[in-house]
Amino acid sequence: MGQAVSADSSSSRRLSQPRPLAPQACVPAKAAKDTDTELMRVFKSFDADADGRISASEIQKLRRCTTTEAKEMIAAVDSDGDGFISIEEFGALLDDGESDALRMAFQEYDENGNGMITAEELCRALRRVLPDEDLTVEKCSEMIAGVDKNGDGLISFDEFKAMMGTKSS
Repeated sequence: MGQAVSADSSSSRRLSQPRPLAPQACVPAKAAKDTDTELMRVFKSFDADADGRISASEIQKLRRCTTTEAKEMIAAVDSDGDGFISIEEFGALLDDGESDALRMAFQEYDENGNGMITAEELCRALRRVLPDEDLTVEKCSEMIAGVDKNGDGLISFDEFKAMMGTKSS
């Protein structure tokens, strides 16, 4: 497979081959639905043109990397070889706990880069993805409360991983 290359071209690492999505049978129906909804929200934040797949140019814009680096990132997870990342491939990547992809998703929400997502940041990010939804800071605070393990009113990276249904590392 290819290599995932971060925006800092001096740091690269080989990604493991994505696993197929785990069957949802062992997950309670509501938890599976919530995870699927969050996965879709994060996916849509990368899928700028809303065509149902993430292209190298979308990654390039988000990560501020070269075209070659973006294509290598795609190749690292593109299990069907179509040159794009589908929702299934994105889910498998996150399910596999690949920290680069999860960090990239987290950074889309963490606007100020302080390592925490506030209700305001979550609200702005979700409004970009779901412009027709009636999202308020209060509703986003409630969403945060549902995953906020330490009660600080913020989502840390570990809490974000838990929300996305991945293992903490």
